[in-house]
Amino acid sequence: MLLLLLLSSVFAADTIFEPELQVRPRFEAHTGRDGDASGGTAAAISQRTRVGASLSVGDVTGRAQIQDVRLWGSETSTLADFSADGLDLHQAYLKWTPTEALTLTAGRQEIAFHEHRLVGTVGWAQQGRSFDGVRVATGTGKFSADVVGVILNEADPVAGTEDALVGMLRAGLAADKKNQADILVIADRDQATDRTRVTAGLYAKGTTAIVSGRVEGYYQLGSVGGATIGAWLAGASVTIAPEVALNPSITLWYDHLSGDPDPADDEIRAFDTLFATNHKFYGILDMMWFSIGGHRDGRGLQDAALKLKADPVDGLTVKLDGHAFLASAPQGGDSFLGTEVDLTGAYAITEHLKAHLGGAVLVPSDGDPDIWGFVMLDVQL
Repeated sequence: MLLLLLLSSVFAADTIFEPELQVRPRFEAHTGRDGDASGGTAAAISQRTRVGASLSVGDVTGRAQIQDVRLWGSETSTLADFSADGLDLHQAYLKWTPTEALTLTAGRQEIAFHEHRLVGTVGWAQQGRSFDGVRVATGTGKFSADVVGVILNEADPVAGTEDALVGMLRAGLAADKKNQADILVIADRDQATDRTRVTAGLYAKGTTAIVSGRVEGYYQLGSVGGATIGAWLAGASVTIAPEVALNPSITLWYDHLSGDPDPADDEIRAFDTLFATNHKFYGILDMMWFSIGGHRDGRGLQDAALKLKADPVDGLTVKLDGHAFLASAPQGGDSFLGTEVDLTGAYAITEHLKAHLGGAVLVPSDGDPDIWGFVMLDVQL
């Protein structure tokens, strides 16, 4: 009886229960993502399924979100294989808001700052990204700040793993969601590679009438073993969005990530994008940063882009992006890396169902063109 009384008193309080569900199948086909037209074409259907719920009682909220990520047809049997290899706990946290100016979140959670430039959720990837850690958010008036502590890997002598920890600090002023100026500091320590690194910089965005823009810059320093780190990133964009039919916008975009002209010496000059959603920045084909320049060989990357967007009909958004890529540190070769054109469309079929369609063509400077396309449905309840 006492337990029933306690439960009834809890649920009689300010209680909110919110279930959530997402099912997102996606068909993708590409020519190999290797700059070689002789073979390697592939096609597959992947699917993300997320089921979760949050329960808020007063100033405390608990949330849990389970996800399954798989390729269609990847199980060995329709009956005997029921292990759900891609099943995972994507988010599970408690959030306490004792005052309007303070929120504490502890557990597995998604974290993103500054349009996902250095810390992002990687929402395009079916598995997404989440962190195990604690986040303290505070704010009053135009000022706000976040302090984050994350455990990437915990030392385990049996498994042979060592500690990998990350600390983050964001602080700044924001008149509203369109006008903001921040500092960001990210410190990470990985004992397995003997890496101690700090990435610090500034981010600002603003809007006036039909013109908006963004500028940001970060510097990276530290050491990996006996090598020292000295790298940087700078980026800027300007968007013009006139208030006319079709809601068109045009964006001029430039990013510069430093490269390493001599990877054999004891200085690391190539910028590491840390936990970014790189897909948002360096072409949706995901080749230029990971396969041709940038991260793959340390040459860094320069990305000059023209981005167009419009809403031809209600519920439909179409985007067309053109990129020209150059190496920041050619390492003795040609600095021009290639060009890429991306075309995507998103249509809201119903309030809870969206269809996405798109593709990209990359023409590298020293290889064959690569082509990639996708069709995706996204149900969110």
